Amino acid sequence: MTEDDIPRLVEIRPGFVSDTVLDVETSGSGIEAGWRLVERKLLVPFDKGHDYDFDATERANVRERLLRGDGLHLVAERGRRLMGILDMLPQEWNSTAFIWNLMLDQEVRGKGLGRDLFERGANWARRMGYRALVLETQTNNVPACRFYARMGCRLDGVRSTYYTNTDVERGEVAIFWTYPLE
Repeated sequence: MTEDDIPRLVEIRPGFVSDTVLDVETSGSGIEAGWRLVERKLLVPFDKGHDYDFDATERANVRERLLRGDGLHLVAERGRRLMGILDMLPQEWNSTAFIWNLMLDQEVRGKGLGRDLFERGANWARRMGYRALVLETQTNNVPACRFYARMGCRLDGVRSTYYTNTDVERGEVAIFWTYPLE
């Protein structure tokens, strides 16, 4: 990725539709609190639509991460159109690499591009000596959750207060994943 790619991120259509959601069931309290995710069929599919599009704020965030110069930032093109992005940064304090964006255009999903970008990220992080990849998805993005599970990621935690109250009301809770590199 170069700075010239930043304005072009709007070419990627990363929205998704899911006919299921992962409900967070909690049990216990205090230090004995626990949770589990239970997949539930939706009466009406959840359509993220354009909510994932690379608006001006997100493009500025990607640019800022790119200009740091210490991460891995890749774009995938078909012809002259951007079709995917991998945007990740090291977290030196815990020897991990955080995936900020691994997004594909709807047109190219299921064709190996996501796996390729993920593997490139894992190989880069391994060469850099990091112990794991870390990333976050949402309980309403079941297609992404299935993808990361297929890649070998494991669930690492749930954070119900990560987003706004409006997001939680519509069933969007943050799920954290790790992919061990050692």
